[in-house]
Amino acid sequence: MRREPSDIIAQFDLALQAAQEIEDAWLRSLALEGIAVAMAKAGQFDLAFQTAQKIEDAKDRSRALKGIAVAMAEAEQFDRALQIAQKIEDAKDRSWALKGIAVAMAEAGQFDLALQIAQEIEDAGYRSWVLREIAKAILETSQFDLAFQAAQKIEDAKVRSWALEEIVEATVKAGQFDLALQAAQKIEDAGYRSRALEDIVEAMAEAGQFDLALQAAQKIEDAGYRSQALGEIVEATVEAGQFDLALQAAQEIELAMDRSEALEGIAVAMAKAGQTEWAIKTFQLALQATQEIEDAWLRSEALEGIAVAMAKAGQTEWAIKTFQLALQATQEIEDAWLRSEALEGIAVAMAKAGQFDLAFQTAQKIEDAKDRSWALKGIAVAMAEAEQFDRALQIAQKIEDAKDRSWALKGIAVA
Repeated sequence: MRREPSDIIAQFDLALQAAQEIEDAWLRSLALEGIAVAMAKAGQFDLAFQTAQKIEDAKDRSRALKGIAVAMAEAEQFDRALQIAQKIEDAKDRSWALKGIAVAMAEAGQFDLALQIAQEIEDAGYRSWVLREIAKAILETSQFDLAFQAAQKIEDAKVRSWALEEIVEATVKAGQFDLALQAAQKIEDAGYRSRALEDIVEAMAEAGQFDLALQAAQKIEDAGYRSQALGEIVEATVEAGQFDLALQAAQEIELAMDRSEALEGIAVAMAKAGQTEWAIKTFQLALQATQEIEDAWLRSEALEGIAVAMAKAGQTEWAIKTFQLALQATQEIEDAWLRSEALEGIAVAMAKAGQFDLAFQTAQKIEDAKDRSWALKGIAVAMAEAEQFDRALQIAQKIEDAKDRSWALKGIAVA
C-alpha cells in the first residue's frame, strides 16, 4: 500500500527524535547520515539537507550530502544536485557525487552538461570512469562522433582503451567501418588495438567488403589476431566462392599451422565446386605450409587433417602420401605419451578414410597400451560402419582393454 507523504515525514520525524537521543557522537552522526540519505531517496530533499546539516562528524556529513546529491540527480534535479555537491567538504566524496550527477545527466541525454561536470571531478580515476560511462550513454543514441570525443578526454590509458573498444563494437554493429577503424587506431594498448581491428575485419568480411577487410587486417600488429582475422576473411570468401581472394588472404597468414588449415579449407571447397586441379594445387600449398611448423606433434596433427580432407575430396593417393608424412612427423616427437596420442589420432583418421591396413599397421606402433586400445576400438568401429564386419571383429579381439573392447563390440553390433 502506498504511503502518503505526510506519513513518510512523520516517520522520519520519529527517526530523527530517536537519533538525537543517541549519546555516542559517532553513532549519532552515523544514524543521521542514514536518515538523511533515506529522506533523499524518498524525494524529501529539503528535509534531507536539513538533517545533513545536523551531522557533527565531517566525514559522515560529506557522505550524507553525497547521497543527497546523487538522489537529486537521479530525480533529474541537476541544479540542486550541483549546489549540494559543492557543499561537500571531503574531496573524494565530492568527486563521487559529481560522478553520480554526470552519469545521471548522460542517462537523461544531457551530454554536453555531463561532459562539463565530468571535467570538474578532482579525482582522476573517477573522472576517467565517468567519461567512459558518458561515452557509453552517448553510444546508445548512435552519436558516434560525440562518443569518440568523450572517450578521447579520458586520461587513464586503460579506461580510454576500454571506451574506444566499446565505440568500435558499436560502430561495427552499425556498419560504420571508417569510424570503427578511426577509434581502433587510437587505442594505445597493442593487444586491445589488435583485438578491436580483428573484430572490424570479421564484420567487414561478413558484409562482403573483402578488399577493405584485407587492408584492415594488415594493420593488426599481433600475429595471432592477424592470423585469426585473415582466417575469417578466408572463410567468408570461400563461402562467396571467391577462391582467388581466399588464397590471397590465406597466403598472408604468418602462423604456419593456421595457414595450412586455411589452405586445407579452400582446397576442400574447390573440390566440392568441381575445381579438382585447383584443389590439388591448394592441398600442395597446405602441405608446404606444414613444413614450417617446428613442433613435430602440431605438424603431425596438421598433416593428419590435410590427409583426411584429401580423402574426403576423393584424392586417395594424395591422402595416403600425406598420412605417411604425418607418420614421419611422429618419429620426431620425443615425448612418448604425446607420440602415442599422435599415432592414435592418425590411426583412427586412416580408418575413417577407409585405409584399414595402414590404420592397423599404425596402431601397432603405439607404445601406450591405453592409446593402442583406443586406436583399435576406432578402427574396429570404422570397419563395421563400412560393413567389413569380419575384419572389425578380428580387430576388436586384439583390444587389450576390456572396456574399450566392449565399446568396440557394441559399435560393431549397432552397425
